[in-house]
Amino acid sequence: MSSKRRIRRKSCTGKRRFITWEAAIAAIRSLVRARGPQGPLNAYRCQFCNGFHFGHAPGAGRLFPRF
Repeated sequence: MSSKRRIRRKSCTGKRRFITWEAAIAAIRSLVRARGPQGPLNAYRCQFCNGFHFGHAPGAGRLFPRF
C-alpha cells in the first residue's frame, strides 16, 4: 500500500500546474492544434496542489476492463 506522500509525489510530479481551469483548457486546445487529436482529455483540480492539471479521462482507450 502506498503512503500518502508517495501518492502526492506521483500525482503532481512531471505535470504542469495551471492556476485556473480555463488555463488548463487553453493548454489542451494548444496541444491539439500543435499535435493533432490526442484522445479525450480532461482538465481537473488536483487534490494535492490545489491547482489544475489535464490528462486522459480515466479508462479512456482501455480495451479491456481493469480487474
